[in-house]
Amino acid sequence: MSLTIFLEGGGQSKDLRTRCREGFRNFLGRLNLPHSPKLVACGSRADAFSRLSTALMANPGGAYLLLVDSEDRVNSENSVWQHVSNRPGDNWDRPANASEKHLHFMAVCMESWLIADPESLDRFYGQGFASSRLPSASDLEAVERWKVFEALRSATQRTSKGKYTKGKASFAALGAVNVMVVREQMPFCARFVDQLTADT
Repeated sequence: MSLTIFLEGGGQSKDLRTRCREGFRNFLGRLNLPHSPKLVACGSRADAFSRLSTALMANPGGAYLLLVDSEDRVNSENSVWQHVSNRPGDNWDRPANASEKHLHFMAVCMESWLIADPESLDRFYGQGFASSRLPSASDLEAVERWKVFEALRSATQRTSKGKYTKGKASFAALGAVNVMVVREQMPFCARFVDQLTADT
């Protein structure tokens, strides 16, 4: 059975959604999965959640995963569905046919995965990249979203690619980092990778 992953990202632009899929395809390609999952760039997190809900309603036994930013630190006492149920702006109810395995987080955001592999990010940005501006590797999933962005912008401002911004550069950077390095640093990435391995 083929696996479909509904991704937060890509906005409303066809070009950006293509770049989003390419970035995640390159990132996940290093896993050498026996079957490549279908990647669906959904734009907003709400749209990604809606796509999962609709897919599970139409095909309860289908292989689907939802991957979104957690936006905030995830309380270890809560399930993943409790996190998005309690989070202002989401307030998502778990779909009837969904289990814990269907929902996965980039904690706290995709950029957190980027800073988990500073060596690959250094190679991607090249001369002028200041890795010392990035947070230390300990407990990266606890670093607030705004601090992650501030650190990335500071680390990249003197590179030829320019200061980090969301969009084309962000997905290219994701494709350049090593999923196995990120997996070692980020428990929610490890959870996602383990589910991918089980489902493909």
